[in-house]
Amino acid sequence: MFSRSKTKHEALTLASILFKNFTPDTGFSSFSSKPNSNLTTPNHIFTIPKEPATRRPVSLAARIPQVPHTVSVSTVNSVCSLLSKDVHQTASIGSLLNGFKEKLSSELVLQVLMNYKQLGRRKTLEFFSWAGFQMRFQFDDCVVEYMADFLGRRKLFDDMKCLLLTVSLHKGRVSCRTVSTCIRFLGRQGRIREALCVFEEMESKFGCRPDNLVYNNVLYVLCKKESSGHLIDFALAVFRKIESPDMFSYSNMLVGLCKFGRFEIALEVFGDMCRTGLVPTRSAVNVLIGELCLLSVKEGAVAKVRVKNARRPFKILVPNVHEKSGAIQPAVAVFWEVYKLGLLPSTFVIIRLLSELCQLGNMEEAVRVLKAVEGRKLSCVEEGYCIVMKGLCEHCCVEEASHLFGRMLSQGMKPKLTIYNSVICMLCKLGNLDGARSVFKIMNKKRCLPDSCTYSALVQAYCEAGIWEAAYDLLIEMLGLGCSPPFHTYGLVDKLLRENEQTDLCFKLERKLETQVVQKLCKDGRLDDAYEKLQSMIEKGFYPPVYVSDAFKNAFRKYGKLKIAQDLLETIDDMDKTEEKQLSCQ
Repeated sequence: MFSRSKTKHEALTLASILFKNFTPDTGFSSFSSKPNSNLTTPNHIFTIPKEPATRRPVSLAARIPQVPHTVSVSTVNSVCSLLSKDVHQTASIGSLLNGFKEKLSSELVLQVLMNYKQLGRRKTLEFFSWAGFQMRFQFDDCVVEYMADFLGRRKLFDDMKCLLLTVSLHKGRVSCRTVSTCIRFLGRQGRIREALCVFEEMESKFGCRPDNLVYNNVLYVLCKKESSGHLIDFALAVFRKIESPDMFSYSNMLVGLCKFGRFEIALEVFGDMCRTGLVPTRSAVNVLIGELCLLSVKEGAVAKVRVKNARRPFKILVPNVHEKSGAIQPAVAVFWEVYKLGLLPSTFVIIRLLSELCQLGNMEEAVRVLKAVEGRKLSCVEEGYCIVMKGLCEHCCVEEASHLFGRMLSQGMKPKLTIYNSVICMLCKLGNLDGARSVFKIMNKKRCLPDSCTYSALVQAYCEAGIWEAAYDLLIEMLGLGCSPPFHTYGLVDKLLRENEQTDLCFKLERKLETQVVQKLCKDGRLDDAYEKLQSMIEKGFYPPVYVSDAFKNAFRKYGKLKIAQDLLETIDDMDKTEEKQLSCQ
C-alpha cells in the first residue's frame, strides 16, 4: 500500500484525472449520503438464478479472476519502466505511451495495474485513466473489478463511484462482482446509505441485475455493519426477494435478526434453511445459539412482581422460580439440528449452553450435549465435564455423577479440585461417608491437593454421624496443611470431643489452631494482632513451637520492632528452660 502524499500533485484522485479529459454530467448526486426515502420500501428487487458466493478476499490479486497471459512480459515491463520514470522527464502519460496504443488490451491493462507497488498510486490512476479513454472504457470485467477493489482498499470511495458511472456512460460493462465490491467497502466504513443507493440504482444506471453475491453483500452491510436496527425490516424484504438464497444469505440474515432481538423470525429463517439442506456458517450458529442462551439467562435471573396491597403499589425484583426458561429449548433444538449437519458451535458457545442447561436443572439434556461434543474431541470436553459434574452434584444426581466421574478417570482425564469437592460435598450431604472417603483417597492418589472446602465437608459429615475420631484426625490434618477451618467447623469438632469426654484433645486442637493463627498473622505482617494472640496463648498456658517463635521474632525484627516483642520472647525462653530442667530431673 502507498501512503498518501501531502503535495497537491500527488493527491490526485481518479475523479480529478478523468475530468481533465472528460466533463459530461455524470450525475454524482444520485450517490449522495443523504437519507433516501425509498430505502425502506424498495421499488424493485430482482430475482436471479442461484450462483456461488465468495467470502472476503485476502489480497488484491486474489480478488479478481485472472485472464490468460496472452500479453508478453516484456511489453508489460516496458510500460511499467516508462511510467516509473521521474515526472520531470516526461510531458504526459499520452506522449510517453504513444507507441503502445495499438497494443492496448484488457490483458495488458490488468497486468500493468497489478504492478501498482512499482508505479505508485498516482501513476496507477493516471495510466488507468489514459487507457480507459484510449479504449473508451470497453474493458473486460476483471479490469473494472480490479480497479474497484484497488480504490476501495484505499478508501477512495468517491473515485470508486466515479469509476462505475464513467464505465457505464461509455457503454462499458459493470459486473455484479464490481457492484458487490463497492457495496462491501462502503458498508465496512459505515456508509450504509451510499451502499444502498448503489444497490438500488445498479440496474437503472449500470444495466446490471443483482445476483446472489450482490444480495449477500447488501445483507452483510444491513445485518452486520448497520447498528441502529432501523433497516432490519428492509434487510428481511431484500432476503425474501432472493429466488435461491445460499448459505451466506441465510447466515447474514440470522446474524442480523439475532443482533436486533428478532428471535422468532430468526428461528423461522433457520428452519427454512434446514429444509433446503443448506448448512449455516459457524459464526451464524454461534450467534444464534449464544444469543438464545443469553436470553435464557436474562429470563431466568429475576422477575418483576407488582406489590398491590400497599398504599402506593410498587414493583420488586425476585428470583425467577420457573424451572425452565423459554429460550433454552430453541437453543438446544438449533444445536442438535446443526449437529446432524456435521457442524458444531465454538467452544465458548458450547460452554454457555451447558452452563445454562445445568443452571436450569436440565441435566439429562446437558449430559447428551456433552457426550455429543465428546465424540468430536473438541477442546472444551474437560471444561464441559467440570460444568456438568458440578450440575449433577448440585442436583444430587448420584448415579449419573458417579458414571460420569468414572468415565473421566477411565479416559485418563485429571478432574479439577472443584469436581472432587462437588462429588465429596454431594456424598456427604447424602450421608454416604464411605463413598466420600473413597473419593478423598482417589484425590490424594491423583495428587490433587485438597483445600478447606474439602476438609470442611468431610469433617462436618463425620461430626453429624458422631464419629469423633475421624473428625478430629481430619481437622488436625487440615491444620497441618495450613488450611484454616471455618469457625462453625471447629465448633462442631470441639463440641463432639467434649461430649465424648476428650478434653485433652480439645486443648490440643485449640493450641494447634491458635498456633496456626499466630503464624498466619506474622506472615501477613499484622504484628499487633499477632502480639495479642500470642500473649493470650501464654496466659492460657499454651506455648508455641520453636518454629512459631522464630517466625514471630523474625516478623518483628523485619519491621524494626523487636524490642516490643522481647518480653514475650523472654517468657517463652524461660518456660522452655523450665521444661528442660524438669525433663532432666526425671
